[in-house]
Amino acid sequence: MSKTPWLPLIEQQLKENPKSTTYAFSTLSEEGKPKVRFVIHRDITPNALLLTTTDTRMSKPQHLAHSPTVEVAWWIEPTNVQFRITGQAISIPSPNTSQDFQRAIKTLGVEGLEEGKEEWWENKRKELWKGVSGHLRAGFGRPTPGKKLSEVEGSDKWPETIPAESDKPDEQKTIQEAYDHFAIIAIAPSAVEYLELKPVPNRRTQWKRQEGGEWEETKVAP
Repeated sequence: MSKTPWLPLIEQQLKENPKSTTYAFSTLSEEGKPKVRFVIHRDITPNALLLTTTDTRMSKPQHLAHSPTVEVAWWIEPTNVQFRITGQAISIPSPNTSQDFQRAIKTLGVEGLEEGKEEWWENKRKELWKGVSGHLRAGFGRPTPGKKLSEVEGSDKWPETIPAESDKPDEQKTIQEAYDHFAIIAIAPSAVEYLELKPVPNRRTQWKRQEGGEWEETKVAP
């Protein structure tokens, strides 16, 4: 993939507004119902995949396995701009076999690229794991999200915070159990809309990825 025309805009917004990392992430359930939630932006790969993370036991990986088409609405309040991003997404590692991984890479369109290697993704997963807070890491070691509280042990026994790794065997076992539930969601954009509300009149720009990988830009009425 070549450098995309909208990517520098996102990078500049993140540079100016480092706390504006939350966006609405919409998927489609197995029943065909739209499901939306807020997630934290974690990174952008060398070939312009947007990354967030999830617990493998939550609904997002199952939704993406059913339908990889997603949409993101990203509001940057300090500068009054919005990105709306449509694309294909996959949970990594949701694949448990080489065949599953190759299907995921094909979905993302990164075959033969840096992100087309399993080793690259495992290194990135470790990097993101180290980058999240100890409180968030502990959440991956707690009972399955959404399970009835009456069916799990008391919350006083849940880990409150855990390090990224440990030399203590018992603690490392807890860490590994949590890490096994930690997955990356990668989003490959196919259409991006950039809305600027500060200028008068407002400005709206759209980009659509063409079959050859180039991006077509269109200015539209806001």
